[in-house]
This record gives sequence, structure tokens and C-alpha cells, in this order.
Amino acid sequence: MNRLHILPLVWLLALPAFADNDIDLGGKVTTFTNLQGRVYENVRLEHGTLDGVIYSVTNGVGGGMVKYKDLSPDFLADLNIPTNRIQIAAQRDKVRAEQKARYDATVRALALKQQQQLALEASNALAQARTNPKAAAATDNTDQTDTTPKTNRRKK
Repeated sequence: MNRLHILPLVWLLALPAFADNDIDLGGKVTTFTNLQGRVYENVRLEHGTLDGVIYSVTNGVGGGMVKYKDLSPDFLADLNIPTNRIQIAAQRDKVRAEQKARYDATVRALALKQQQQLALEASNALAQARTNPKAAAATDNTDQTDTTPKTNRRKK
């Protein structure tokens, strides 16, 4: 079986495991304040994930997630969300931050390598032009076309 066919099958089998971690909050409409002082007024609490509480607004279109670390343990207990979700979410945030740092370091290393390669190519081209100007001119791929705009002139 082709690997491209197996991968979606693996994801489909894994989906129920992800959904099992969610806590249904029943669409309860409430107002609450996070630990930073932001008030969420008349929001519908949809469910709790491993990272936070998913909500939707009742007076329009929109919603979002409030991370568990930004909610008081008392509020989580009122929603029947285990307070250990704060530590689980913090650990997941830490793993994501480490993964992002590794990714960013890889991107920076690749960009530096590319810059060094371009500088080496430019240096080699310059050295070739100094030692053999006719050969360098023959292999120059730059566009020598005149790109200055031409004005329309009327004939009288």
C-alpha cells in the first residue's frame, strides 16, 4: 500500500484519542475574567482541550481559546476541569517552544549557509572576471536590455 494512503488512515485512527481529551462544557453562557484582568462577557463555553477553554461569542461571530494558565484554578474547578490541565498545558507549551526554537535555528542556519554560498559564487565570479575578462563577459547572464521608458512622441 502506498505511504500516501496510509498516512490519512493513521490520522483518522488517532482522531478519537484526541477527542477523548476534550471536556464538553455544554455551551454554558457565562462572563468571567482571566488572571490578566480581561473580561469575557456573555461567551459560550464550548469545550476544554489539553491547552485551554474554547469559547464562542453570543453576540456575533467569533471566539477563541483562553489558556488554562490564564484562568484561576477555582474557575476551572467550577467547570469540572481538572486543575492538573494547567501543568499539562504548560508542558505542552514548553515542548512547542522547544520545537519552534529548533525550527528557527535550522532556518537561520540554512539562510546563513545560503548567504555563504552566494558570497562564494560572487567571489569566484569576480576572481574569474579579473583573470579572464573575455570569458567572464561571454558567460555573463545579466540582462543588458535598456529598460528606460520610451516616451510617445507625436509626429507633426
